[in-house]
Amino acid sequence: MKKFLYIMPAVLICMLYALLTALAGGISGFQPIAFVYIILPILAGVLLRKGNWWGCLFGMTMGALLIYNGMTAQPQVFAGFVAGLILAAYYAAMGLVCAASQKKE
Repeated sequence: MKKFLYIMPAVLICMLYALLTALAGGISGFQPIAFVYIILPILAGVLLRKGNWWGCLFGMTMGALLIYNGMTAQPQVFAGFVAGLILAAYYAAMGLVCAASQKKE
C-alpha cells in the first residue's frame, strides 16, 4: 500500500488532465507544457517506488512550478498556490518516509 502512495498523485494528475483535455476539444486542447506537469510526478513516483529518496525532488519541483504559476497568474492565485503547497509538502513527506525506510533496511 505504501508504494502506491508514491504513485498516487501522478495517477490523479494524469486522469485529471486527460479529462480536462477531452472536455477542451480532444488532442487540440493539449498544451505542450503539460508534458512537464505530467512527467515530473511520474518520474518522482517511479524513483520513490524504487527506493530513491531524492525522487521527491521532482515532485517538489512540480509543486514549486505550481506555486510560481499561482502567484503570477492573477485569476487563479489561490488554486495554484494551494495545490503547489500541498504537492510540495506531500512529496517532501514521501521523501522522508522513503529515506527512513532505507535506513531501516
